[in-house]
Amino acid sequence: MKKTLLASAITLSVFGLTSNLSYAEENQAQSTPVETTHSETSTDKVEKNSLPAKETEPSTEANANQTTNPAKKEEDKAPEVQKDGWVFEENIWRFYENNAPVLNWKKIHGKWYYFNKDGIMLNDTIFDGYILTSSGAMVDSGWSKLQDKWYYANAYGKISQQKWEKIGGVWYYFDKDGVMLSNTIFDGYLITNSGAMAESAWVKQDGQWYYALASGKVIKNKWEKIGGSWYYFDKDGIMLSKTIFNGYLLSNSGAMAERSWVYLEGKWYFAQTSGRPTQEKWEKVGSSWYYFNKEGIMANNQWIGSYYLKASGAMAEKEWIFDKNYNSWFYLKSGGAYAAREWIGSYYLKSGGYMAKSEWIDDSYYNARYYVDENGVYVTGTRKIDGTAHQFQSNGKWIGEVPISRGFEKGKYTKTVFLDPGHGGKDPGAVYYNTQEKDLTMQIYQKLRKELQGLGYTVLSSRDSDVYVDFVTERSKMVNKTDSDMFISIHFNASGNPASGRSGIQTYSYEEDSGYRAKINPYWHNHPDRISESNRLAADIHSSLLAETGAKDAGLLQSSFAVLRETDKPAVLLELGYIDNFNENQQVRSDAYQNRLVAGIVKGIQKYYAGQ
Repeated sequence: MKKTLLASAITLSVFGLTSNLSYAEENQAQSTPVETTHSETSTDKVEKNSLPAKETEPSTEANANQTTNPAKKEEDKAPEVQKDGWVFEENIWRFYENNAPVLNWKKIHGKWYYFNKDGIMLNDTIFDGYILTSSGAMVDSGWSKLQDKWYYANAYGKISQQKWEKIGGVWYYFDKDGVMLSNTIFDGYLITNSGAMAESAWVKQDGQWYYALASGKVIKNKWEKIGGSWYYFDKDGIMLSKTIFNGYLLSNSGAMAERSWVYLEGKWYFAQTSGRPTQEKWEKVGSSWYYFNKEGIMANNQWIGSYYLKASGAMAEKEWIFDKNYNSWFYLKSGGAYAAREWIGSYYLKSGGYMAKSEWIDDSYYNARYYVDENGVYVTGTRKIDGTAHQFQSNGKWIGEVPISRGFEKGKYTKTVFLDPGHGGKDPGAVYYNTQEKDLTMQIYQKLRKELQGLGYTVLSSRDSDVYVDFVTERSKMVNKTDSDMFISIHFNASGNPASGRSGIQTYSYEEDSGYRAKINPYWHNHPDRISESNRLAADIHSSLLAETGAKDAGLLQSSFAVLRETDKPAVLLELGYIDNFNENQQVRSDAYQNRLVAGIVKGIQKYYAGQ
């Protein structure tokens, strides 16, 4: 008798199923869902390799006999195999009792299974409201996931269908097929990604924000104050954001803006405390003024009346701006209005605020005429304009056209004095005791110019600020182009040895030196009239300086200094004290002593004119 290994010989303990089943009816309760988490049922999963094995094939020997003896007598055939228990056949599971497959429900080792009319075990499905797992065992209670859908079975094994269920203190809703709803709004309730009903919470679905009240109901078609801020939800419950709704500004977060900026579609708005945008008016935000049009959009890079709004939208104040639309500079004064028909430093702003360039300015306020260059700065000294040379004072006032003749004519005066503050810019002159000669000469020049102008003299100069001007020929070129009566170069002395104690005032006029030839003044440098007038000017100023200051007489001298040699007018150079002498340094720095020096020079000039 051939032996055959039957799959039914494998005991059900190998199957390893652990769930218990009761057929009692479920106890259902209609209610509403709250967010929590859940996991698959704890029901034991049975892998195929742990289920009863398929019946084995007849032995090799039996096969061989069948092959060699196909015509065996019927009494010699192998006995029919008796099936009992689990059998895996035709790629399915059946359970046999008395050699017949079980149909309908069957409780096996404490777990319920269902077999259809063909005895096939159902699995991974829901049958008659019961969940059958991948092992075929019915879930008796708890969560279960089938084909990426969640179900919940009560204590009797029945799944919740078309009802709310409170599980672990949280509400869930299951549809008519028992599938848990998630990430949706059902019957006005917000259901989260986990399936839990939201309560007093924000929920984002399909890129839109919603808010659930404590009841779980979604807010619709109304304003709601949440966490101290106001929000608006439309008829579908969607939170509005980045928009203006019913006249209120809603920010990117959806919160209604209050006294804050909001950026919408490339435009800036500003919300008042009420949440409404500022419209068609000026608004001061922080320390700056802004203007908003009738739509509430902030203006920028444009004029609003006499005021200019910069790229940031802030109103320009006390600053220059260039408007490429008008191809002009404008100056916005304190308060924001543009300057017009007035000077701002060396620049003139015309009617309409345009900066003047390369043109004449007739200023009735100063009762004077000016010329501004291509950069808008008023010119000083001598400037050739449209082929004609013109003279201008140091403050830009026009004197007149430069005479064609050069030099001077003895006894004929224009009462024009040319002052030359020594050094400047990169050339500080002598420097001792934290005092620079260039600063002292500028201080004396400014005081002297004021006094002379007050007496009716016209004053020209080689420099009005701390700039470098070449002393070899440039300063002389400047005065030579004018109709000045005299040239006075202002300096302070230094012995080079502070311990020498040298002090006093020196006054120089020109004396020819064969070692220093004139570069630009070959005719007038040694002209007898110029020499005699220079000596007379030097003597008059020197004596007046000593009388006014009481300073030591350090000498009325002659030298071939470049500014004396290259100038074609009567010229003197003043050394008004030694700044490497500490006591004299302190003296020449004082305002009172400087005034006495200026008074001495002025009286010397007056004496010179009087002695013509």
